[in-house]
Amino acid sequence: MPLPGNITIIGEEQGQIEGSCDTDGREGTIQVLRFDHSVEIPTSADGITAGRRVHRPFTISKETDKSTPMLFQALCTGELLSEVILDWYRIDGTGEQELYYTIKLYNALISKVRPWVPDILDQSKSAYRHMEDVSFTYEKIIWTWEPDGIEYEDAWGEMV
Repeated sequence: MPLPGNITIIGEEQGQIEGSCDTDGREGTIQVLRFDHSVEIPTSADGITAGRRVHRPFTISKETDKSTPMLFQALCTGELLSEVILDWYRIDGTGEQELYYTIKLYNALISKVRPWVPDILDQSKSAYRHMEDVSFTYEKIIWTWEPDGIEYEDAWGEMV
């Protein structure tokens, strides 16, 4: 089972949007329970590239917490987020958690906040709390494999 991620969001107006995480070393971040993102290149029916790459919104799911009103403020005012940093952890060979993968967004905007509550009558969803999905668009992204420092960056507006 994967471990939750932690996201740090730095706004140009609000500064760090503080979350409710109280895990040692991750205090004040926002715990990420689900994540979805894709980058695609359109292709023709015969598999030939037919356009420029398309970065889809970067979407997280999180519990409703003290960051929620600040995320809505950033959405409604169009606040530029200078950095959005998502850290992923795993259990290493010694049984300790280690940071192994990081995704950084630069000059991001929140494009959608969607609060949701699972079907409370469905017992299989009893562990869920009040949730929300937060989607970001961005100017630049950097993916980093932390153990070896391998990274790649892409700015969607630049030609490759």
